[in-house]
Amino acid sequence: MGNERPRYWFPLALLGFAQLVVVALAVGARRSEGWVGYSPNNTIVNITVSGVGRNDNWLSAVLAVYLGTVLFYAFRAKPVRWWKVAAIALGGLVAIVLADLVGYWELEMDGDTRSAVLLTLGLLLLAWLDRSVLVLVVAAVFVLCAVVLAQGQLALVLSSLVALAGAFTALLSRPKTAAEET
Repeated sequence: MGNERPRYWFPLALLGFAQLVVVALAVGARRSEGWVGYSPNNTIVNITVSGVGRNDNWLSAVLAVYLGTVLFYAFRAKPVRWWKVAAIALGGLVAIVLADLVGYWELEMDGDTRSAVLLTLGLLLLAWLDRSVLVLVVAAVFVLCAVVLAQGQLALVLSSLVALAGAFTALLSRPKTAAEET
């Protein structure tokens, strides 16, 4: 196990790239007022679907980053039973969706803020699990960029740059020696 780089580089890089994908998808997508269909008597029915106030694909990015992180740590760990990984993955997904619903119904947060808070809580959990000051600093700067300083696409770009900078810092850090791990 000695001479190993910190494992938290992968979740940070995954988060940064997932947010950049969300930005790319949002820039390429046209905004429409809803789906237009025709009823049998030829009148137009307008159905709006996206009224929850979230940048497109935010929650999908949160769920994908979580699943990617669970799978990365499961493959890097000693042999783990598949049902334990599946239980952790499914339990986390349910917890993320429930936390998102609580943020929407009870706390009346908009979608971008809910996703940024969920990601920040995930970063704080990662910092605690890996005992990493770097991830803690990334979480603090992440929430500052994603919620306090900017909104919309700019918040996504800034917070993704913060996550990617944390990933590159972790990759460039010197590997741990066996004496430092104990």
